[in-house]
Amino acid sequence: MRFWRSAAQAAVCVGLVALTGCDDDSGSDGADMGAGMGTDGVAYYSGAASAALGVAGNQATCATCHSNDGTDVGLSGVSLMDIAYRESFKGGGAPDLLAATNACVTGWMGGAALTADSAEWTALEGYLQSISDEAVTAPNALAPEVLADEAAYEAAYAGGDAAAGEAKYNAVCGVCHNSALKVGPTAAYPTAALRGYTAGRIAQKVRTSGPPPSGMNDAADSTPGPMPFFEPDELSSEDLADIIAYLKG
Repeated sequence: MRFWRSAAQAAVCVGLVALTGCDDDSGSDGADMGAGMGTDGVAYYSGAASAALGVAGNQATCATCHSNDGTDVGLSGVSLMDIAYRESFKGGGAPDLLAATNACVTGWMGGAALTADSAEWTALEGYLQSISDEAVTAPNALAPEVLADEAAYEAAYAGGDAAAGEAKYNAVCGVCHNSALKVGPTAAYPTAALRGYTAGRIAQKVRTSGPPPSGMNDAADSTPGPMPFFEPDELSSEDLADIIAYLKG
């Protein structure tokens, strides 16, 4: 399996070059480009300005969960390429792009909601529009895998390959958990702490982000939360089973 996080981050660098013209002889630093474009726009996607949208100390950025190059595998959120002109977002839970962005800014990053006329939103919206096709308007879906209960998750993700799971864990989960990355006010639990949870609870958190019990037999609380969830097309069942086997091995 190929993991795309490094490719997405490389695409950010390419985007910086393309938008700021830093590889030409103009001497421009991008500051004279329109509001919402250039360095400022990209920075609100992946730089310190993006992290600063959250509560003080937040280290997560939009790029922590979302690529900007159309790839989703290995990341907990859909790509932001072609995102700007969708008819709705988050399975209909957010009617427009600003509301969808604020669900992340307030729910995961712990920050204050952006306003339509703020400089931060103008910059970020401009960048997202610059990487989006106006013809792509299909609603942005949201599909946490909600099973009956914790036991159902444990049964669904049994039998993984622990040896294969180590590399997958480091590529997908380790970005936050190996470094205790602060997402909003909360640092990601270290790997040692995750090993103490049951296989079912780990799978449940990965798939729904909700506090257990979170399943068809109980009220599901899938979003927001400090742990973004991975839909099956973002992290396959095989890969999740292998990751759990590694943690529990």
